[in-house]
Parts: sequence; C-alpha cells; structure tokens
Amino acid sequence: MMALLHSEWERLWKRKIAWLSLISIPLIILATAKYYTGHNLTVPSGSPEYTTAENFPVMAMIEQLIVVFNVVALVLLTMSFTEEYRSGQLRLIMLRAYSSGQLFWAKWLAFALMMALFFLVYLLASLACGYIFFQSSSRQILFYYDHSVASGEMVLYTLRYYGMAYATIVGMASVFIGIGAAARSSTAAIGLGMGFLLCSLGYPLIFDMANRVLGLELPAMLRYLSLTEIQFSGIAVMMSSTDVIKAMHPGGWMACILALYMVVFTAAAHLIFTKSDRWI
Repeated sequence: MMALLHSEWERLWKRKIAWLSLISIPLIILATAKYYTGHNLTVPSGSPEYTTAENFPVMAMIEQLIVVFNVVALVLLTMSFTEEYRSGQLRLIMLRAYSSGQLFWAKWLAFALMMALFFLVYLLASLACGYIFFQSSSRQILFYYDHSVASGEMVLYTLRYYGMAYATIVGMASVFIGIGAAARSSTAAIGLGMGFLLCSLGYPLIFDMANRVLGLELPAMLRYLSLTEIQFSGIAVMMSSTDVIKAMHPGGWMACILALYMVVFTAAAHLIFTKSDRWI
C-alpha cells in the first residue's frame, strides 16, 4: 500500500498544475499583502479588519481559501480521478496486484498530503511576508472576539485557524471526489464542481433573504449548511470567545456538517470507483 501511495504521490507531482500551484503561492501572498496594505488605509487600527504582521497569515487565508484552495483542489482531483480513468491510465495500474479500493484510498491520501504541504508553505510564506509588509503589534483584534489577544495567543489562533481551514478543504474535496468519480469527462467534472461552489456561495444569500422577506425566523446556524460559508466566516465563528456565540455551539454544528459531507460523498465516490464493471 505504501508503494502505491508513493506512486500516486509521484503521479500528482508530474502534473504541471501541482508545481504551478506551489510556485504561485509567494505571488498570491504578495498580491494579498498589497491588497491589505491599501485596505489598512480605509479601516481604523482597532478594527479586526486591520492587518498587522501577526494576523496577516490568517487574513491571507481568509482572502484566498474559497477561491484559490478550492479551485486547486477541484482541478487536482479531476485530473487524478476523472482524467486518468478516461485516458485509460488507471487500467494500467489495475494490472498490478492492487484492488480498486486500495487505489482509491492511495489517491485520496496523496491528495490530502499534497494539500497539507500547500497549507504549510502558505503559512510559512505568509508569516515572512507579514513581517516584511506590515507593522508588528503586541495586541490583536480578532473577529467575533470580545477582547484583544497577545502575540503568543495569536500564534495558537493561527495554527488552529489553518487546521480548521484544512478540514474544510478536506470536506470540499470529498464533494469533488464524488463528482469526479461519477463524471464522464474532465470538462463535466470541472463544470459540476464549479456549479457546486456557486450554489454553496449563493445559498447563504438566499437563506438570509428568505428569513428576512418571508419572516421564517430560521436558526442562524443553518447558514453553515454551505461549505463556503463555513470557510468564509464559520471558522472565525467556531473560534469566537463571546458567550452569545458559544451558546449556539457552532463548533459542534459545523463539525457535524463537515463530517456529513465527507462521509456521504466519500462513501458514494468509493462505491462508484470500486464498481467491478468500471474496469471492464
């Protein structure tokens, strides 16, 4: 199994999109730093939107998680699951002494490890960029916090934030794997994946409008049925220090939503991928 995982890891790195994604991280962070440098001129220093050297890694992740990381995940998984099957490459691997189930999990783990590497590089590059472009501050103002935090606590907050962001990418990737396993072409997989992203982005807007216009008074936590909404504001909500938000138990709710997406779509993808007639 380790040999198969190593093989899938190498196959991913042979793709230009993997190298280009990794190499582009410093450029993405530089562009993000430039944006926040200008944004700082429009917000007060006491605002959670104000960027400092210490909170820049989190601000940079907030800015790029939904677009950059989701799209990279979609493209990599489409190439790994859909394109390789349609081109016949997977049939060559199946000639070896590996089952389709082993191949599925090797591909899944290779992708998860690659995304973990991307997150690590992104974190290290944003840390360096933060101290180059932004002023340092001994206290940080955070979203959904009722008090400022010291630099040491900010380090822990940043690590937790990146860990949760990675978990949302794993959840989103589970959906993309399900789509990729079922799709008949790479174009269809990309199109359906982008369609899911757009629906996920649009759901909170429709939810808020229905609640306001129709007076449904649905619980606010239902907004986080959307994976992109969890990525956009849900992570900060889960890490909130305010008693009002804590009383809603957002962490448990969103963890259940993520787990549901992962279990349902991964199980469906595994079932489709390992069907005996798929390799005939």
